[in-house]
Amino acid sequence: MLTYIFLDAPFTAEVKLNTWNATNCSQNSETDIKKVGNTVLATWIRSDGVLNVDGNYLRMSFDGGNTWSAPLNYSSNNPQCWIGDPAIAIQPDNPNVMLFAGMIYCQGQNPNDVRGEVYFCRCTAGTGCTNAGNWSCGILGPNDNWAYFKDKPWLLAIGNNTVLANYTTDKYGNPSLVIYRSTNNGANWTEIGRTNWPATVGYWTKDGNTIYMSYNDFTNVNNGQIGVGFLRSTNNGNSFQDVAWTFFNFGQSTSCPNYQRPAKIHDNITASNNKVAIAFVDGNCKARIGVWTGSGNNLNVYQIAPTGGGSQQVLPMVASSGNKIFAQWQGRISSYGSCGNFNVGTWSTYWAVSNDWGQTWSSPQRVSSSDHPFTENPLGHDYNGWIIEGGRIYTTWSNDYRGSQAGTNVYYSYTSTTSLEEVAFKKKPFSISYKEGFVIINAFKPFSIYSIDGKVVNSYGSGIYKLKNKQGLYFIVSEGYKEKVIFK
Repeated sequence: MLTYIFLDAPFTAEVKLNTWNATNCSQNSETDIKKVGNTVLATWIRSDGVLNVDGNYLRMSFDGGNTWSAPLNYSSNNPQCWIGDPAIAIQPDNPNVMLFAGMIYCQGQNPNDVRGEVYFCRCTAGTGCTNAGNWSCGILGPNDNWAYFKDKPWLLAIGNNTVLANYTTDKYGNPSLVIYRSTNNGANWTEIGRTNWPATVGYWTKDGNTIYMSYNDFTNVNNGQIGVGFLRSTNNGNSFQDVAWTFFNFGQSTSCPNYQRPAKIHDNITASNNKVAIAFVDGNCKARIGVWTGSGNNLNVYQIAPTGGGSQQVLPMVASSGNKIFAQWQGRISSYGSCGNFNVGTWSTYWAVSNDWGQTWSSPQRVSSSDHPFTENPLGHDYNGWIIEGGRIYTTWSNDYRGSQAGTNVYYSYTSTTSLEEVAFKKKPFSISYKEGFVIINAFKPFSIYSIDGKVVNSYGSGIYKLKNKQGLYFIVSEGYKEKVIFK
């Protein structure tokens, strides 16, 4: 008899990365993923769902994401301090070198006075990095002993022991993004420069030998506008030039009507073939993308999901290959209720594809296997993981309630860029892959399985199915298209 598991095409069955059951409205949120070869890092924040943050957690895989190590965590014993904003990197020419940074926030003299330092940890031991004793940690950049506000570090490992980092600080007056560079995997840092405009968030991407860093710009905030743009380096990160930008009306607040994080300061970036794209959230809490195709200093802006994809859309993450952009975001569907002191809505984690560098997009579809309750005023949740490596998209997303609805979890999944395109643009009615003794059918139209003698074994609707059957050769048939499949 055939057995199957119904999932959302075309992603693999999601894996919960937090190894504990989230209880008492606890939160696992703000996640990132990086991959080089078979080495994969995933990170997120764990909190108890009240006010205390337990730390930034890190898991490793050395077989491409099929199995995962026990989690490590970076935490603080100071009751006046807490940990957040995890960032990770792997050296592309030596995946034995793994890097792990984040924030150590400490309470100042009043509730609105928060100070910060950026911790930075490195391990050069490959599979030995699952042992916490093989990591060395310190402060990224100057240790100002929590004299200033610092926030939102991000890392880019570019090979030859070189690492770039940025974070925001008010050390120089208005909050600005400061860029640091290290040539010994973070043992020492040199300041490269900083924005001369108010800025709070910057992401990295690399296209060939060219490095890009996104930024936001609060120069016109009193006129109701926020800008997003990017810097470029063509000399291995030794210097940067401001290239292109756009400004948008952000409305009455940087948060959304229900999502109470500053969603409109977001500016995730990708680049391919000398083109750049920055995803952000506009004044109506819709996911937008500003694209640059190689000339001028203006970004052309398009909407990622003109229809569908949630009434409020936050955390748009982008990755690219050739002329194609792949986007992920989280979108609100409806109200749900509450968990402890936290408002909860029903949301979904979505994806879409553009094959003309952001001008038009496929219809939104789910990354997550289901819609899910979602904490709308989390302690921290400003990004998810979404990367391309080796022709596959790897993703982590968080703030996702399951089961008991008692807390939020972090999930991991992957798919091929080809599968996403096939689903998005319906190039053929199904695709076939094999995993762990199962046949995986990504079906975009109803299909039937036929035995070699032409008899119908079973029929299914569209979706993704994980199938087992008696050994032998069979045929998958849909809308006149036929392909053989081998059950082992």
